[in-house]
Amino acid sequence: MSPEDAELLQRFAARRDEEAFGALVRRYLGLVYHAALRQVGDAHSAEDIAQSVFTILARKAAQLTR
Repeated sequence: MSPEDAELLQRFAARRDEEAFGALVRRYLGLVYHAALRQVGDAHSAEDIAQSVFTILARKAAQLTR
């Protein structure tokens, strides 16, 4: 994680800054989606997995910034 990514995650965790979280999603959505697609081989499942990854990230953001 780059220092800029850490800053975005910290902003989201501290203030629920949706713009910061959106920047992380835009930056990593393709990577997460394609990694999931390689593993499961199904586009719909890969989309579901990517959504789950970012949902979990949002839920655990405060824990990850410590």
